[in-house]
This record gives sequence, C-alpha cells and structure tokens, in this order.
Amino acid sequence: MSVSKYYIGKAHWGSILQDWLDKFIVIAPIRESGGLYLQPITSQSVSSIVYGEARAVQPLKSFLTPSLEEVVGEIWKSEKPWLFLNVKACDLKAIKILDGALNGDFKDPNYIARREQSYIVSSDCTDPWETCFCTLLGDKPYSTKGFDLNLSTVWDGFVAEVGSERGKELLSGHDQALKEVVKEEARALEKLRKETIEKVERQNRAYSIHKPVRDIINSQWESKVWENHASTCVECGACNHACPTCHCYFLDDVTRKAYVKLRGWDSCMYSGYAVTAGGGTPRPGLADRFKNRYFCKFKYLDNNFGMAGCTGCGRCIEGCQGKIDMRSVINDLAAGKR
Repeated sequence: MSVSKYYIGKAHWGSILQDWLDKFIVIAPIRESGGLYLQPITSQSVSSIVYGEARAVQPLKSFLTPSLEEVVGEIWKSEKPWLFLNVKACDLKAIKILDGALNGDFKDPNYIARREQSYIVSSDCTDPWETCFCTLLGDKPYSTKGFDLNLSTVWDGFVAEVGSERGKELLSGHDQALKEVVKEEARALEKLRKETIEKVERQNRAYSIHKPVRDIINSQWESKVWENHASTCVECGACNHACPTCHCYFLDDVTRKAYVKLRGWDSCMYSGYAVTAGGGTPRPGLADRFKNRYFCKFKYLDNNFGMAGCTGCGRCIEGCQGKIDMRSVINDLAAGKR
C-alpha cells in the first residue's frame, strides 16, 4: 500500500486514544522508578503515557513470548486485541527475528496468536538513553517500516505515518482529526530526527566501529578480548533476558493438580545451557559462552534470518552486573587488541 502521512493535533488526539481504549487493550510506556515500563492503559492513566523519549525497560518479547508460560492446552486468547503504543525502532526490528524463529519452519501457536492480535503503533525516539547505540549498527532511532502506524511528535501534535491496512483501520472514523502534512511540519520532523541521530552518535563517538560487526568478530575468533571482558561476567543471564531478540527457552514438566509443561526463557550464558542427558555441554568455559553470544547476535542469526540479532537498544549494558559494555567489546575487537 502507498504510505500516507497526516498531522494530528493534540486537540483531536484524546478522541482517537479513547476510541483505541474502547476497542483494544492498549499497552504503553509509563514512567516509573527512573525508567519507562510498558503497562496496560486505562482512561485514568492516559495522561501518564510517555511519547517520544526512548525505549521501555522491558523488550516487547516479554508480552509476545512471556518469560514463563504453559505450552500444553488451549491456545492463548485475549478478550480484546492488543495495541502496543510508542514502540521504538529497536523493538520493532527485533520482531523480525522473533517472527523468523517462532513463526518460521517450526511454529509457536501461542506466539502466532499474540502477533495476529497485536497492533503496533511505533514512535520516534527523541531522548535516547546513554546506553543506546543503534546508529553504530547502521540503524536509526526512528522506524521506517514494520509498523501499523508511526507517531512523530511535532509541535503540539503528531505526524502520523500509516504503514499497513491495520494502520488505516486505526484512524478510520477520525477524518476530522487528520490534516495534510505541510512543508513546515515535514521540515520540523526532519530536523528533530536529525537532532536525535546526532545525540546517539555524540554519545558513541568513543567507539570506533566503522565496518559490519560480523566482519569484525569473524577475524577475532582467537582474540584474548573475549576472556578479558568475560572476566567480570557473573553468568546472571540478564543480557539474554533483557535482549529483545533472544528467544532460547527450556521446557519443564511440572505436576500440580494436573500435568503441566512449562516453557521459560533460557540463557546461553548459563553454565547449564545445552547440557545433555549425559552431562556434557558444548561450551564449558565462560569465555566460550561469552564469545558464542556475540557470534550468535552478529553471525548466526544473520545467517538464519538475514539480519543481525542486535538492535543497539543497550538493555544488555544496563542490566549487566559485571559492567560489560557491548560497545567496548566490539571496539576492542575492531582495534585488534589482544
């Protein structure tokens, strides 16, 4: 479909949002304890929704493929479809990996059900976190595709870009609120996006990553950088669980009132990851597991799904108890440090 753009003033935004609240379970970022957290929204909490700014603490996968769920029994259902509001480009990109892994050759019916009942309204980043580094990977802090609707905050309203038939559906019945985007608004949007890119680039100037990360790590398999940076890792798995694309899981059989099979998030940083019945493990050393995570992100997932498994969201940096910064690891590898 041809992409359409409209300007929506804040005077009309309330009626659109209320319409969505009537039709959907709206999930949006709310400020709490110094961070932004995705929460279901009610008419009483709409004023707390945070637009623009940066991505939420939780990755979108925490809703689409929960950290723990039953996988035997009825397929997941919801009373109303979900509408994710203010999804950032890094999480939107991550959905492509999840779709490839969970709706590819081997299909996850619960994930598919959630995806089919989910509407995605993305929004531009305007104030990235210090850990954000999407531009180092050649990405942008705003979405250009993959959304149903994208919102860019301009002056006292939004430039709304329709990206799908579902996006058109979200604006149906609100013709009076949709104004044609004029040159001044388009220029203001271009200026805001350029300023955000400069913010991300400015805070990442210390890292010299001038070629694809896949090429960098491929040439550094034997580097001591892996061991040096892995030395502070405590194997907590926070990097995997916070990552929007990590999707490895374990299965557990539990007997409660009835037999239950549970699926939970796993971590390739755990010493017990991929342990076989005989007790063997493919990567007994911590540095080997650490290195494998980078190869998985930048080579193996690229081989399987045609894109890197890192979106530059910086969640792994924030969550690491060992203070490991992925940017520093890649920078040291790029510099050929031993």
